[in-house]
Amino acid sequence: MDEKKKILKKSDIFYHIVKSWRMILLFTAVGLAVGITVIGFGYVRGEMTKEYRITASVAVVSTNSNGRYSDNSKEPGKGDVDFERYLSEPATYIIKSQKNLQTIIDDLGLQGVSAGDISRNLSVSRVGETEILELTLLWRTEREGLDIMDHITKATSKTMLQTVKIGGLSVINEPKASFIVGGNISLSTWIYSALVGLVFGIIFCILKFIFATTVVNEIDIEELFGLDSLGSVPLDVKYAKARPLTDGEANVEDDIKSVAHLLINRLELAKASRMYITSTEHKEGKTRLIVDIAMQFSMLGKRTLLIDCNFKNPMLGNLLTDNLSYEQSVNALYRGDSDKIDAVIHINGCLDLLPAVLEEEPESFNDAMLVELKRTMEGYDYVMIDAAPVGLDAEVLRLNEITDTAIFVIRCDHTKVDDIKKAIFRLSKSGIPVAGGIFNCVVNWKQTVLNTPRHLRSALKREAKKRKKELEKAKEAQKAKNIKEAKEAIIEEKAEKAKKADKEKEENE
Repeated sequence: MDEKKKILKKSDIFYHIVKSWRMILLFTAVGLAVGITVIGFGYVRGEMTKEYRITASVAVVSTNSNGRYSDNSKEPGKGDVDFERYLSEPATYIIKSQKNLQTIIDDLGLQGVSAGDISRNLSVSRVGETEILELTLLWRTEREGLDIMDHITKATSKTMLQTVKIGGLSVINEPKASFIVGGNISLSTWIYSALVGLVFGIIFCILKFIFATTVVNEIDIEELFGLDSLGSVPLDVKYAKARPLTDGEANVEDDIKSVAHLLINRLELAKASRMYITSTEHKEGKTRLIVDIAMQFSMLGKRTLLIDCNFKNPMLGNLLTDNLSYEQSVNALYRGDSDKIDAVIHINGCLDLLPAVLEEEPESFNDAMLVELKRTMEGYDYVMIDAAPVGLDAEVLRLNEITDTAIFVIRCDHTKVDDIKKAIFRLSKSGIPVAGGIFNCVVNWKQTVLNTPRHLRSALKREAKKRKKELEKAKEAQKAKNIKEAKEAIIEEKAEKAKKADKEKEENE
């Protein structure tokens, strides 16, 4: 439980939400699409059937069964008018009652129509505090809708006399039909469905963070894994793409210098000079990081040797040299095809490199290989070995026999916490002292927020550029086609002229 509390920081959760903006946008788009689909089905199945709006207006009257008012006269008095206003609410209820609507259906002989169908599509509104009611019916056919609306007045008057024993409806405006183009579409459904998608996207990102937790804070290296932190190196995409030893300083250079100085202090205290650098899995920036640290060591006047022992995925040679040959490799040195002087490549004043080349059957850490590596290390102040990820290849632990310590690289927001724990547990149980951990390619949520618009603009620019190229390609193809057609037309014209000339020549002869 304590570990979970350390992991579930608000800043970490917010970072994962911001980082996953593409996924959240996708969920929102899916929610919007679902809403549009639902509306589409409703449009096809329901809204398209409500093609006509039938309107009418009536007045509630308080005549008795003989057509006379309460004072038995033919003209209403003041009390009758007040009573009619009182009857407006009961009349509204009776209009949409099951009994009244079923009477209409029976009288008109409607097939496939229920009282609920009419009730759902019929609205009754009272005009102010008067006895006047406005009726609106949405119906599939004009004739049938007019018949229903016309019959509402008659049926309601009859039902009122049967139930409340008084009153009826008097028509003010006769039923009138108007065609509705496209039915009724609710835009609020689109908004609600998009919001639901947005919420689900955020919830998904949070659940992903909880159940597939990664490390996004340097402090977690010590709290979760018990490693001493040797510092952190921020993510710099431009710097990562540039080759080592190129001119120009990068924003991360000061951080790399800090890591290098701290590492030298640790190594001097531990009296260690031979080390290998490993990680949990691939793509954690381990190889580029070890090159940068080794270069800092050499700038401090420390004779440093870099050795590539990641035989299944060697990368050091490609980073530091343009023309890597088999003779200049640990493979050739091990087999006796080269000696130390020929195999080791001199990079600069104090930095040397022993690269590896990829082969169909990669080398392994047998006793002979370890003996040769140990002999090659002689004469250097520091030796750094780029090893395969210990989380994927346990054979890396054989390097314990020829090294003094190990360094563990953890990439920010890359590998699951549980996998890192297993890799560090394997490393610590092997008996090798771990000098510490380096937090690599660090990105915080503020950088993510600032970079999101730029990434979006870049994506849009790439898409526009792609479309422009496709358009240019289509134009070129069309131009080539037009040229070809023009050439064919010229050839046909020449052939036709030649044929005509031959014919005229034959006629003259």
